[in-house]
Amino acid sequence: MSRLPKPRFNLKSPKAKSHSLIFLVFRYRGNRLLYSTGLTISPSEWNPQTQRPIQMERRPDLWSIQRQLDDLASWCISIYIESEYGRIRPKDFKAKLDLKSGRADEEVETRTEFLEFLDQMLDSMKDQGMRTSSYYPYLVHVNLIKGFAEEEGEFTYEDVDWNLRLRLIDWLSAKEVKISYGNKCLSMLRQFLERARRKGLHQNTQYQGTGWLVPQKKAVGQKVILTPKELKYLADMPLTGFLKKVRDLFLIGAGTGQRYSDYSRYKPHHFYKSAKGTPILSLIAQKTDIPAIVPLNIFPWLIPILEEYGYHSPKLSMQKMNDGLKVLCQKAGFEDKVLVVEQLMGRKAIVQKSYLPKYEKVTSHTCRRSFATNLYRMGYSIGQIMPMTGHSTEGHLRTYIGIDAEENAENIASDIRRRRLNED
Repeated sequence: MSRLPKPRFNLKSPKAKSHSLIFLVFRYRGNRLLYSTGLTISPSEWNPQTQRPIQMERRPDLWSIQRQLDDLASWCISIYIESEYGRIRPKDFKAKLDLKSGRADEEVETRTEFLEFLDQMLDSMKDQGMRTSSYYPYLVHVNLIKGFAEEEGEFTYEDVDWNLRLRLIDWLSAKEVKISYGNKCLSMLRQFLERARRKGLHQNTQYQGTGWLVPQKKAVGQKVILTPKELKYLADMPLTGFLKKVRDLFLIGAGTGQRYSDYSRYKPHHFYKSAKGTPILSLIAQKTDIPAIVPLNIFPWLIPILEEYGYHSPKLSMQKMNDGLKVLCQKAGFEDKVLVVEQLMGRKAIVQKSYLPKYEKVTSHTCRRSFATNLYRMGYSIGQIMPMTGHSTEGHLRTYIGIDAEENAENIASDIRRRRLNED
């Protein structure tokens, strides 16, 4: 038999210099009850481990708070058991708790609080049929915000200001979150606050304005790609079983230039022959709804692989594919060191540099970048590549390939060689 859920008590502002409101948090059967106790205490007099006031002599006020919290905890368990072990909505749970605590006749705050509002927004996104690929980032960052609230203290709409931003940044930094990921969390926090404000749930505007996100530094690492020679080496490797499936799916992606969400779901209706007999891939990108039309004869190994699978993509999850790619590429001997630069969250971006074997950095996305880079190096223009990869602007594609700095260095090197030849 499973244990009974345990009521928790958290301070609304655990780092307040004066008194802070005490909230009751009760999680049961996938629900979350957030209940204001109406009690306040100084954080210096609160024990976060026991979730009760620190026991101090000659402080009857603290003993009184402890007794009231114990009563609330007991009533929570009682209501939970009486309602067939939690078969009750949080709204009705609150009403019963008000009755037991004698607050039923008082004016009770009925506003949907922020963390509850986040859950409502996620439910709304699901009900509206949002794609899983679009919904998942919201779920991930909402869980981050909830994790912050659980560890650092519950907060309301009005609490979100510059100081809470700094606390959240410090919390993300302690967890070594990448800066792009952390900034997305800050951005979604603001996005949900703005939605709530437009619904009339609060009037706070302290989260608006500039400077909310942490600026990234210019330091970047090497763009990891596999060259046509390396791709052919993979295609020629005698493989069976799992690694063969990993290799084949990767080559399908590297030969067509799409995202994993697209190249992992190819079916025969995505392929046809043009009026001139050219085999073509045609699809609408799942993430962006942008059409892509790609010739299949760019690399000689692509069509034989597609034919082997009847023009269906081999079934493989992204996680298993990424794990298998590291084994596959190590087996292929792709051990050249590459400069890896990671920027981590902090009040200022934290730059970490390292050199790792190439096989450790090959992922399910490497094939898409390899496709675009290889075609550019073959002499095809950015304008010719864009309709195949679905990038919205030439600037985005150039940045994605990361070719500008290398191309500049190669052009200078070629010019130096010419000058030396002329001097001789």
